[in-house]
Amino acid sequence: MSRTAMARPCVHRRQLLWRGTGLLMAWPGIAAAADPAGPEAAAAACVQSTARLVRGERVDPGPAEGCGGSATPGVFQGASLAKPLVATLVLRRVLKGQLDLDRPLDALLPEGYAHRQNLFALREPPVLDPVPRDMLARITVRRLLSHTAGLPNWAEGRALRFAVEPGTRWVYSGEGYVLLQHLLLGLTGQTLQALAAQELFGPLGMADSAFRLTEQIRPALVAGRTASGQVRQLRFPHEIAAASLYTTAADYARFLAATLADRELLAQVTTSPVAVPEVPGVSWGLGWGLEQTPGRRALWQWGANPGFRSLAMAELESGNAVVALVAQDSGMDQAKALLRQALPGPHPALALKLVS
Repeated sequence: MSRTAMARPCVHRRQLLWRGTGLLMAWPGIAAAADPAGPEAAAAACVQSTARLVRGERVDPGPAEGCGGSATPGVFQGASLAKPLVATLVLRRVLKGQLDLDRPLDALLPEGYAHRQNLFALREPPVLDPVPRDMLARITVRRLLSHTAGLPNWAEGRALRFAVEPGTRWVYSGEGYVLLQHLLLGLTGQTLQALAAQELFGPLGMADSAFRLTEQIRPALVAGRTASGQVRQLRFPHEIAAASLYTTAADYARFLAATLADRELLAQVTTSPVAVPEVPGVSWGLGWGLEQTPGRRALWQWGANPGFRSLAMAELESGNAVVALVAQDSGMDQAKALLRQALPGPHPALALKLVS
């Protein structure tokens, strides 16, 4: 496939919250929608799906396990695989001169920012707290993209406050990407779904991807499961930039191919990365994790939603890449094995404690 012509889907639980590990875990007072298996879940038995790039071009991975063959896409929850898509939308505006990476957010958001404390209470009214302007004055787009804004992963039903001093060290933050979502809305007047459909999903042929549940992708939803086999499926009625991506392995491979082909964008992503102290050889650029081993550099991101685990990695020099989607809470080891099979060699990024 050409790089430039890529074409080509209720039960309340009040015990779920997105915690510092990036997973939704037990915590009282937070509600999310979980659905039992039903006739609409055409790919309900799907367990895993992969897609690969070789020298930047997609290759047919063959039938996915339990997914009805490669001609039948299974729509998984990509979880944090959403973040590089959001970063791409932001960096496009930086490259066009519409946005300054280092301008404080109090200047970019003159009307301020109302943080939603119960973002994952998907069927409840928002609980909002205004973020102080002096706090916004210490946050920049660069810091949000690289997880150095000092914000926690999730505020866990509380007002948004700094977890560490901004700019001092890497702290993975879903809250930061939700703030970027708000910034994009202010800049474009479009919801994240509309903007992504216009600039990414449509042009790249990602017909089975969305930032919220749509009728188009509903029939192909894969049923996520707990380690014991219980169905665990959140349905996102609104976009959450850090977590609500629905996608297929083939669709996300199209996005990886487009990213590898965009040298100007890659220069933005990879310039001046910040160290991830926990793991030597791992750092964070603007929107992507960066893995450095002898003779090889790679972009990468992982994802973890209830019932789903995902990994994506792309080697910058070779153009080889893989997307691994697994519909199980315990599926990260499976995703890591799929990645190592497609991209042999050392992978220090997979030792990061959050990637579980």
